[in-house]
Amino acid sequence: MKNKLIKLRERLFASRFYKNAPRPLRWIIGSLSNNLGYKLLSLLLAILLWNYVIATNTSITRNKTIYNLTGTVSGLSTLADNKLALTQSPEEALSGITVTVEAPQADYSRVSSDNVQVALDLSSVRAAGTQEVPLRATSSYGRVRSISPETLTLSFENLDSRNVAVNSVIEGEIDGYWYNVSRSNPSILTISGAASVVQSITSARVVADVTGMTNSTITARPYVLLDAAGQEISQDMLNCSTSSISVSVDIYPCRDIPVSTDEESVITGAPASGYDVQTVTIQPQTIQVAAEQDLLDSLDRLVIEPVSVEGATQSFSAKSTVTQLSDFKNVSSEQVYVNVAIVEEQVEEYVDNVKVIFTGKADNLIASYDQLGATVTGPRSAVARLKEEGVTVGVDLTGLKEGYYILSPKVDEEAYEGFTIVSEAASVTLTDISYNEEEDEEANEENVEVEGSADGEAAANEE
Repeated sequence: MKNKLIKLRERLFASRFYKNAPRPLRWIIGSLSNNLGYKLLSLLLAILLWNYVIATNTSITRNKTIYNLTGTVSGLSTLADNKLALTQSPEEALSGITVTVEAPQADYSRVSSDNVQVALDLSSVRAAGTQEVPLRATSSYGRVRSISPETLTLSFENLDSRNVAVNSVIEGEIDGYWYNVSRSNPSILTISGAASVVQSITSARVVADVTGMTNSTITARPYVLLDAAGQEISQDMLNCSTSSISVSVDIYPCRDIPVSTDEESVITGAPASGYDVQTVTIQPQTIQVAAEQDLLDSLDRLVIEPVSVEGATQSFSAKSTVTQLSDFKNVSSEQVYVNVAIVEEQVEEYVDNVKVIFTGKADNLIASYDQLGATVTGPRSAVARLKEEGVTVGVDLTGLKEGYYILSPKVDEEAYEGFTIVSEAASVTLTDISYNEEEDEEANEENVEVEGSADGEAAANEE
């Protein structure tokens, strides 16, 4: 070791740096090079001694600033005991906090964001309103010298509580399956917090996602609180009776099945004498049924409880229910409407009281016709009325001259709606009355001449 130090000294004295250095500097280098080993040992001991002094003397301190700290909230239970609550969450205001810590020199490097805590203590708040609440900071390795910001401006209200109903919503349904929330646990939530916030809550909504599911399931899901407009309300500063809701969802295959319209299974009894059941219709015509797959496969139609038509004389509607309800998990409609059309029996009668109305007749013609009849088909009572009142038909004489004609009458269908009327042919005689008028005029003229001659003869005789 000694030889190495000697060689190092010789190399230093022979270097260009030493030779070109000023005289004072060469003197210092020469002095230090004497007993170099002892001097290096002394320097090492001095360093160790200084470190020991720094480590044991806590009066030697340094300030260290920690940025972007996030604070926590404490004293919420005390605030609740004082019947108070925050109106809004201070979470945003509790971020980006700066703290300066005075720490012993030995602990300076240990001070970090991991061991500096910032807290907002609400236990000192005693009244509602807007208040300045101080922030508190602590450090495991020193004393907090400053905190920025020092206080937060917060609003407090009286504590309120209310119960809200839970509304369950299903998402992710698959076609061909029926989904139903059979149970929500709990079904009522107790919410407490600032009065204005609590009173704005109208309901809680939980979404049960059944995407890809074909069997009944139970799942625990988070929920949201909603106001009257359907807007979500933050739960940050609210105390809720639970953080999640257990939702039981029934899942079964389903299918649309037609309702039987067979009269033998839909109606019972018979209408009054002289009346018939014309039609039977059912609304809805199909019903969606959810059940076990084996039961669905065995169904081709649904049967309802029959409706009585006993003694009916007019059409009517009645409610009925689907049978086998106990075997179904769900039906889209348990009730159906049965519409029964009741009509009178159709009869066919001969009516001999038929009146003919002529149209298109020339002014110089007069028409006469032989009595005719008609066969009338329709409801019994209406046909009987027509037999008494008679039937009116029309015969068109347009373009016809004097003579004898066999013509087909026409029936006004609108006037006799609901009837089928087949009239006999009309035997019509048309007479031209213009010739008779000329003969009458000539006869009148002859009578005038005869009367004039007679008057002359009488006058002559008198003379």
